[in-house]
Amino acid sequence: MISHSLEKLFNAHFRSAAYVAEEIVHSKSVAEDIVQEVFVRLARVDLSRIDSPVKYLYRCVRNAALDYAGTHTLRRWEELNGSELIADEVNFDLSRDDVERANRLHRLYQAIERLPEQSRRVVKLICLNNYSYADAASELGVSLATIKTHMYRSIKSLRKMMALFFF
Repeated sequence: MISHSLEKLFNAHFRSAAYVAEEIVHSKSVAEDIVQEVFVRLARVDLSRIDSPVKYLYRCVRNAALDYAGTHTLRRWEELNGSELIADEVNFDLSRDDVERANRLHRLYQAIERLPEQSRRVVKLICLNNYSYADAASELGVSLATIKTHMYRSIKSLRKMMALFFF
């Protein structure tokens, strides 16, 4: 049985924790798998005994992502060089700024998902996939003016939504 505090922690921080992991492993699906594994491990822990469950969660996610990245990097290194490499032990600490950045990024992605479908597609092509306005127009089969209008309206809408998140 999942505790109420773990469920609450999951609902509030899964996306942000996944973004922290994704920054390290550079794969959304792997990052989500890592965070799920961390939550499975947290299900066996009494969260009431932990001073700051949120900080503990992010530290566990970061460490798990670093372990994954290190393991896979070492394996790849060994495959390429045919030799073993001994990793130096490094102490990483998750700063408050890292958590805040992940939370802001998560909120931005949530806001983008709330845009109308065509505007959302335009924003994702231009901002996330680095398409030029002309390339996005060609991809979507619309005029350049339409792309500019969608971007203008989307940015205006995103500013309002993000202001609601932070104020």
